[in-house]
Amino acid sequence: MVGVDGSLGSLGVSTTSAEKRPTLDQSFDWRSNSLNLLRLVLASAVIFAHASTLSLVGSENVWGLGKTTFGALAVYGFFGISGFLIARSAVQNGALDYLWKRFLRIFPAFWVCLLVTAFGFGLIGWLHSNPHEGCGVSCYLNEPNGPVGYVYRNFFLYVRQPQISSSLKGSALPNLWNASIWTLWWEFLCYVMLALAAVTGLLRRRWPVACATVILWGTLAVVVAVPRWNAQFSAFHFATWKDVLELFSVFLLGSCIYLYRDKIPDSGILAALSTAAFLVSFVLPIGSGTPAWFLTSVDVAAIFLVYPLIWLGMHLPLPFKRVGSKNDYSYGIYIYGFPVQQLLAIFGVVSWGYFAFSVLGLLGAIPLAVLSWWLVEKRALRLKTVHPSLRRARRSTGAPDGNAVVPAPVEEG
Repeated sequence: MVGVDGSLGSLGVSTTSAEKRPTLDQSFDWRSNSLNLLRLVLASAVIFAHASTLSLVGSENVWGLGKTTFGALAVYGFFGISGFLIARSAVQNGALDYLWKRFLRIFPAFWVCLLVTAFGFGLIGWLHSNPHEGCGVSCYLNEPNGPVGYVYRNFFLYVRQPQISSSLKGSALPNLWNASIWTLWWEFLCYVMLALAAVTGLLRRRWPVACATVILWGTLAVVVAVPRWNAQFSAFHFATWKDVLELFSVFLLGSCIYLYRDKIPDSGILAALSTAAFLVSFVLPIGSGTPAWFLTSVDVAAIFLVYPLIWLGMHLPLPFKRVGSKNDYSYGIYIYGFPVQQLLAIFGVVSWGYFAFSVLGLLGAIPLAVLSWWLVEKRALRLKTVHPSLRRARRSTGAPDGNAVVPAPVEEG
C-alpha cells in the first residue's frame, strides 16, 4: 500500500534517484559547516603566496606551469564561497537592510586597517628606511603621498594610492603596502549587483542570474581562446574588464549554486568531476603563460572550484566545522597579512628564508585579526539591527531590542 507520505516503500518499489541523492538544500546545514574554516585557509594561503613575491624566493606560479598563482586561486575560492553565502542574505533581506549588513561587514574593519597601516606600519617602516635626525614623524606626515592621503584616497575601497611616502628599503615591492585589499572593491560591487538583482526580482526568478553567469563566463572563455583579444584584456589594457570577467563569473556561480540548491545534488562524484575539470585546465593550450597579468585557461576553469569548495564545507568532519563557527578571523588575516609581511621585509626577515618569512607573516597577522574581530568587526555587526526598517520589523513582531535573532557568523560574508 502507498504510505500517507506518498512513498512506495511498502510495495518494495525502489525509491527515486532524488531520494537516494539529496540536494544541497537538503544537506547543507547553515549552522554547522566548514566554510569559515575554508576561508581561513584561503586567507592564510594568500600570505604564503605573497611571501614568494616579497622575498623573491620560490614562485607563486602553481606547479611552474605559468597558468595561475596560489594567490589567484585563493581569491577565486573567496569569491565563489562569498557568492553562495551572500546570495542567501540578498534573498532573505530587503535591499537596504542587506546593503547595511554588507557595509558593516566590510568597511569598519577596512577603515581601521587603513589607519593602522598608515600611522603604524607605515611610520615604522619609513623611520627604519629613511632616518632623519631632528625630523622624524613630521617629515613622514608631510611626505608626498603620505599617510593621510593613503587613508582618504583609499577610503571607499578602491585603491588609488598603494604607497605611503617614499620608497621602502629591503622590500621587493617598495611602493606597495597592501596587495590584498584591491579585491574588496570588486567584492562590494558584487554585493551591489546582488542588491540590484533582488530589487528587480531577478534573484527570485533565478534564471536571469544563471544567464548572466553563462554570458560572463562564455565571454571570458572566448577572450582567453582568442590570442589577440587576450592580449587586450590584461593588466595593461582593459584591466577593469579583465577583473570583471574573472571575479564576477566566479561570484555569480556561487550565487547560482545557492539559488538552484534545490535542484543541484549533494554529490561527491560531481565534486570530484568538477575538480578534475579544473585540473585539466592546467594543460590546455590556450591563454597566456604569464598569470596575474594576462588571462589563462585556469582563469576560465576557476568556476569549477566553487562546487567542490561548498561540498567540502558541508562534509568535513565535525571538529573542522567548529573552527570559526563563532569567531571569524579570516577577514582580519586577509587584510593584515600583507602589511605585516611588508614590515618584516623592511627589517630583513626575508633573508631568513621563505618558510620562516611566511610563517612569521602569518603569526604576525593572527593577533591583529583577533583584535580586529573582537574590537571592530564583532562590534560593528551588532549594529545590524540599527537600520530603521529592522527596528520597525522588531516592533511589529513584538520582539524586544535585545532579543534580535543573530545569524551564524558564516552568513555575514
